[in-house]
Amino acid sequence: MCHKRDVARAFCGWLLATIILPLSCQIHADPRPWTLDRYQHVAWTGKSGAPTGVSSLAQTPDGYLWIGTDHGLYRFDGARFEHFEEESPSRRSVFGLYASSDGGLWISYEFGGVSFLKNGHITHYGPEAGLPAHGQMEGFTEDSHGTIWAYGAGYLYTLVGGHWKNSGGDAGLKSNYTAFLFIARDGAFWVGSGEGLFYRAANAKQFVPLGQGNVSHIAQASDGSIWVAHLRGSVERWTTTTATPTRTAGSIATTSAGHILFDRLGGLWINGLGDGVRHIASNAIDQQTDLSALNAKVELFNSSNGLSGDYAWPLLIDREGNIWVGTGAGVDRFSRSNFTPAPFPSGTHDFALAAGADGSVWTGSSSKPVMELKDSQVKTFDVPPYTLAAYADRDGVVYIGGASGIWKMSDAGAEHLANRPNADTAPFALVLAMTKDLHDTLWVSIGGTSGSGLYTWANGQWKKSSISGTPRVDFTDVDGRVWLGYRDNRMVIVDGDNVTTLGPDQGVAIGDAKAFQQDGHRLWIGGSEGLGYMDGPRLKMVSLADDGTLKNVTGIVFSAQGDVWVHTLDGVFQLPAKEVHQAEINPSYPMHFRKFDTLDGLPGSPALQFPLPSAIRSADGRLWFATSNGVVWLDPAQLISNPLPPQVAIDSVEADGKTYASHDGLILPAHTENLRITFSVLSLTMPDRVGAKIRMRGLDNDWRDVGSQREVSYSHLGPGRYHFDVIGANEDGVWNNAGKSIEFNIRPAFYQTLWFAVLCACLAALALWQAFAFRIRQVNRRLRVSLEARHGERERIARDLHDTLLQSFPGLLMKMQAGVDKLPLPEDAAERQFLNQTLDQARGIIVDSRDQVSRLRSEEYGNLAEVLSAFPAEHTNGHGMTLNVSVEGRERHLKKEIFEEASFIMKEAMFNAYKHSGGNLLTVHLDYRPDALLLKVQDNGNGIDPAILDAGEKPGHWGLVGMRERAKQMSAKLSIESPPGNGTRVTLCIPARTAYAPHPKTRRFFG
Repeated sequence: MCHKRDVARAFCGWLLATIILPLSCQIHADPRPWTLDRYQHVAWTGKSGAPTGVSSLAQTPDGYLWIGTDHGLYRFDGARFEHFEEESPSRRSVFGLYASSDGGLWISYEFGGVSFLKNGHITHYGPEAGLPAHGQMEGFTEDSHGTIWAYGAGYLYTLVGGHWKNSGGDAGLKSNYTAFLFIARDGAFWVGSGEGLFYRAANAKQFVPLGQGNVSHIAQASDGSIWVAHLRGSVERWTTTTATPTRTAGSIATTSAGHILFDRLGGLWINGLGDGVRHIASNAIDQQTDLSALNAKVELFNSSNGLSGDYAWPLLIDREGNIWVGTGAGVDRFSRSNFTPAPFPSGTHDFALAAGADGSVWTGSSSKPVMELKDSQVKTFDVPPYTLAAYADRDGVVYIGGASGIWKMSDAGAEHLANRPNADTAPFALVLAMTKDLHDTLWVSIGGTSGSGLYTWANGQWKKSSISGTPRVDFTDVDGRVWLGYRDNRMVIVDGDNVTTLGPDQGVAIGDAKAFQQDGHRLWIGGSEGLGYMDGPRLKMVSLADDGTLKNVTGIVFSAQGDVWVHTLDGVFQLPAKEVHQAEINPSYPMHFRKFDTLDGLPGSPALQFPLPSAIRSADGRLWFATSNGVVWLDPAQLISNPLPPQVAIDSVEADGKTYASHDGLILPAHTENLRITFSVLSLTMPDRVGAKIRMRGLDNDWRDVGSQREVSYSHLGPGRYHFDVIGANEDGVWNNAGKSIEFNIRPAFYQTLWFAVLCACLAALALWQAFAFRIRQVNRRLRVSLEARHGERERIARDLHDTLLQSFPGLLMKMQAGVDKLPLPEDAAERQFLNQTLDQARGIIVDSRDQVSRLRSEEYGNLAEVLSAFPAEHTNGHGMTLNVSVEGRERHLKKEIFEEASFIMKEAMFNAYKHSGGNLLTVHLDYRPDALLLKVQDNGNGIDPAILDAGEKPGHWGLVGMRERAKQMSAKLSIESPPGNGTRVTLCIPARTAYAPHPKTRRFFG
């Protein structure tokens, strides 16, 4: 049984594929034609800053649109028209423009002369370059080898080595004025002139005449055929399948045809010198072999439709496929639009939409009778307004609800099913929404001041539902359940006799319900607070990526491709099928989307209250959206987008009011305070939606989004090198990440240069050194004053000792010796010997005192090592002790005060060693280091009592105390060490800046 079921299922699948595949191929092979109503038109006139008297158009590879006019050359970036004033010839009347493949722009002027503009530099050509003196060049073209051809007065010209070479007169051209030169894809030359049409095969040397008439323009269709426009006549077609081109049957009649152009879809555009622009869709051209039949397919667009002027001359197709028209009053652009306005009559408001089974679209309204749109034709039915509810059941039967009741619509007419319930008692009630269940019962929402609520219509009878309130929107799902949407997060499900109410406890958070739609397995619901889908008994709300919001949803519709389209107050959102699938799996998944708004062709916003819903899908797959300003449709199978990243250009750099051309290596003057950089993001299809990001390296950590801003200012930039980058995105978010960059330098002022900073650093260092030297001198001066005071005190003491004690004691001893000598005692008497010994001791004391006084008045100032080496000879009481004096480092001259203090400390240490150590070896070491003077005295004697070292002095003795005081006075460090049994070591460390006398040169410089 299962096997049979699988076979049957496979057969059905095969049968379905055989049916759908040819249909899909047919749809693909015969797409909906791009007629003129599917183009979005924008006009710029003199009032909006556009130039007038437009004679020519061209777009250079950098993306700029160039406009030649009677009063000079203009450049357009999609937002700004700029008068190009590089040199005076550009202010002349421009007649012809041509953008060459090398990025330059060729310019011809009225009454003669040619210029070439590239990278801001212009080169002029005149009679000296081989051109006629007063002959006007009509235009330019380029062959497959990159050779530039100019045509106009005097046949044809080619540019060879900066000189124009005349050709054509001896090659069969009868007229010496060429109105147009066209080089076909096979390399053949086609020339139009007042004498007719001329042809030269790719490998031929002579032109042959093909026909008469005043030829103004030539173009080539995608099939290779050549189309020729006559200035005051028709447009004809020539085939090139034979050796000599042949003209096909028929022609397109025009009052005038200055230029013709095939767009990328194969549609034909014809300008009119006085009656606007004509257009023929590509499918009409492909279906006709006789051009005369196309006259019925011509679409006319002139000033009554919004064209800037009826005198249209140049035509141009830009790099993005837009059609540009220049007129006497301005510039116009035609761009394919995703939205096409439905041809409902103006003055219609509040569209209630429903889709018929045959591809028709029905609408009720508040201002017009019910209408049917079918095959681009609108048919009116005798159903008066106010009809604000439209509903199509699963069979495509359309019902309209209005003030006059319920109507069933068909091509045959309108069938009145019923009056409104309580029509007599509630004259101001309205039908707001309708749906039909599987039992053919109509569920109708009635709103008004009285008689409002939910009603059912079955078997010719109205019945008031027991469900309270008036639903805003009604819907029947594939299982036959009726869904009713209310305000304030309330929904009701009617499944036979079962009525279920859903609210916030079931996840309902859509606010006021406004739209239901089902994609085959899930029910989607939209409201004032967002969009969600039913997952079992709960509503799951969805979210958008990139901070997108789905507020005020008024319509939901699924396309044949599986995308969900959501109509909101902010525009129409396309949610791709794969994103919808992800959101159904994970409600927290942020769906990526594409948004459409007024720039895409939406004429307005949907009605928030009624009619609802505002979006439907017709039987042919088109999506229809009702707005406050009309109805538009969109074909999801023909969605257009712009895959080309925009060109980006840096136009100028302005520094403190002076404008500079933008180029790398730009040098700006010193003291530059204010900088302004202007740039362009060149996408001409929808420039209002083009975005940009900028970055000044070193100032901006990341890209900065500037939206539609096209200039940026900086202030207080310091000197140095800068790098400015700009990138841009087109209207569909396609980024040109390469963008444009410019490097420039701001010169430093003299006080901002490196050498000035180095000089200031040197001066600062010199000032610090001078301050340091001044401080050292100040310290030394204080030290010198202190030492001088001490020296003076020493001299005073020495004088006092000499003048008192040392002068008195010898006399006293002499008297005492005389007295002893007179004593009547023998020489060997014990008393006499005692007295003599006592006198000898007194004399020794006097000698020691003289030595001390000599030391106080000492003026030695010389070599420290020599002074210390002579110490034993001055002190004979140290017999038996050997002295070793050693010197390390380069001997330096000491300051006098330091010499005196250091000598005293060292002699005091040596004297103590001689007198008290009891050792036999005394070592003195002098180390002249760069950073300090290090002096050491060490003996091998008994050492110093630890108690004395701990106390720092011996009671009643001042030697150690004096040594420490002198060391402190010099800012020196004195240490006395006496390990038990290892003698005593005295170390004096004097900082170099204190000890050493400055070099004579240095002294002179800093002194």
